[in-house]
Amino acid sequence: MICTSPVGMTWDTETRRGHLLITLTFLQLIAWSTPFPALTGSGPLYGPNDFVYVLNASTIQNMVFYSDRAWLVEFFSSWCGHCVQFAPVWKQFATDLKEWRSMVMVAGIDCADDLNVGSCREFEIMGYPTLKLFPKNAKRNVTSEGKSVLNTGEVFQRPNSMVLLKNNLIDALIPMFPQTLVAFNESFSKNLLTPKSFWENPEFSNGAQFLLLVYENSDSHAGLEVALRLSNYQKSCRVVRFNEKNPMYLRLSLDGWPAAGYISKDGTFGSLILGNNQDIIDLLTKAVIGLAQITQIEELPWSEVVGETHKGLKGSGGGALENYDNIPSNLEDKVSTEDLLHTVRNLLRNEVGLLQKIDGPKLVALKNFVSILSQYFPSDRREVQVFLVKLSDWIRHQREIENYKYLEKLNDMEAELNPWDIDMNIWYDCRPTVPGRRGYSCGLWRLFHTLTVIGLEKHEDTQILPAIHGYVREFFGCKECAKHFDEMVERDNALQLRSIRDQTHWLWKAHNEVNLRLIGTPSEDPAFPKIKYPSSEHCPECYIINDFDEGKVEEYLLRVYSRPERYMDKMDSDTRRNRKNMNGTASKLSSSSWMGGLFSLADMGIFMMLYFSIVLLLVFAYIHFKVARRRRYDPIFCLHRAWSKILI
Repeated sequence: MICTSPVGMTWDTETRRGHLLITLTFLQLIAWSTPFPALTGSGPLYGPNDFVYVLNASTIQNMVFYSDRAWLVEFFSSWCGHCVQFAPVWKQFATDLKEWRSMVMVAGIDCADDLNVGSCREFEIMGYPTLKLFPKNAKRNVTSEGKSVLNTGEVFQRPNSMVLLKNNLIDALIPMFPQTLVAFNESFSKNLLTPKSFWENPEFSNGAQFLLLVYENSDSHAGLEVALRLSNYQKSCRVVRFNEKNPMYLRLSLDGWPAAGYISKDGTFGSLILGNNQDIIDLLTKAVIGLAQITQIEELPWSEVVGETHKGLKGSGGGALENYDNIPSNLEDKVSTEDLLHTVRNLLRNEVGLLQKIDGPKLVALKNFVSILSQYFPSDRREVQVFLVKLSDWIRHQREIENYKYLEKLNDMEAELNPWDIDMNIWYDCRPTVPGRRGYSCGLWRLFHTLTVIGLEKHEDTQILPAIHGYVREFFGCKECAKHFDEMVERDNALQLRSIRDQTHWLWKAHNEVNLRLIGTPSEDPAFPKIKYPSSEHCPECYIINDFDEGKVEEYLLRVYSRPERYMDKMDSDTRRNRKNMNGTASKLSSSSWMGGLFSLADMGIFMMLYFSIVLLLVFAYIHFKVARRRRYDPIFCLHRAWSKILI
């Protein structure tokens, strides 16, 4: 049979079509062999209806540098308990300052999001939550020790009072906006004898039609806050502050201190009565808006102002909460291998990987902790164990580690061994029901318990607790949490515990102490309340009246933490059963020695990928060079076209 091209299609077009199909097939094979990207975290703390401007890695530098306003940015982590507790305060703070937007923006960036980790590292964030102030017209680069480096902003102290936080910000804004916020002293105000004299001096009116005159002490912030609230209407009104009485004080018939009056360009003027129990700031703001007949601008959340929703609302790493719909909501106390892997990956990349340089006590702590991981992490795949052993060995030989070298090493080893064979968008036994709860912090506690329990099961009196303490003290991002943990260790002299049994028991008691302190706080997930652990429901034999039977508790801990399980292997669906069978086959291949154990399963996969890629390239070359020499009725063209249809 003679094979012809379809009507209207030339031989060259048909040939190019086949070439494209082969190329796409080759690229698809490469894509299948590439590890998927991962996200970490536990969900957003700020949503589209909040007045907190949510930044990310792609927007932060464009926003905070060379801006006509100042930026006060919270660098937070969505899993951090203290960040969760601080979030309502920050939301309220942003809401209170929504009228100040022409001069300062209140923002936040989630450092738990993989996509933002690099930016948080660049801005030298060492713990959460961290506030940084970027002044108006802040330059992107500054000179430090003769070098041009990124401007990382000024660390802004976080006081316990919202009023103090607001006043500190006002003080920082005064030198940035002197024309709006600086008070006038006697040398300026002694010649102000009549209302007309204000309009004759542009220093005061600055183009406004209405002036609010506030007389207050130099350390008062009331007039300053009124000026910031009215900053959107500077063409209509202006606040003029005085720290001492002047002739205009008497002309306005003012009485007492502080005091306030007004003058309008149409010639009217008068005094404002400040009640003793009234909110002076709110009263003066409303008075100016009414007297100056200002049409107020409705302040909207930033998602509506800029016409977009906040990025990452479906969670950074914890995954969108709807991801958990298919996960049974039973409250069985168990430990999933997926959560442990998720935790180790997160701490290595997003906590240790946050530091610019690792040396001194931090390097010692890292060596000890990764060494413990390599010995006691319950790996169910050879690749995970090899990854941890190789990483520990590499770190052990370093005197100091630059961040780029550390991340390069992680990237190379992850590409070689693929230790994280899990969905990084989902937590399993540590799943939250509210954004920002459980997730990584839950996984970290489970990891710590698992390490001590496996050490106990092996009857090895090794120093696991000191390694855990070193990691928490030097790397754990929630600095308030790390401080509390350090205080408990020092109070109980826990580092002197030589027996692994004593270390295991101390960690269990410390966890219960933390649970007791966090009962009823915003960081508590309502579906998983903080209780005595283990609960009487899970371990009734662990209780003697109202106290614990520590022997039974130890048995319970051994039962739960010594045998983590793969959650996905237990899910009942054909797809997951197929995945389990594939994992089982891979496990057999991995456990058997291939060429004397010289190559791992990951190595075999790479070899196979290269083999099939070379075969496809040879076929591609053959068709390209042979078919190009034939005409439309050549039998080789038939073979080429048949091959194309098979690929389709």
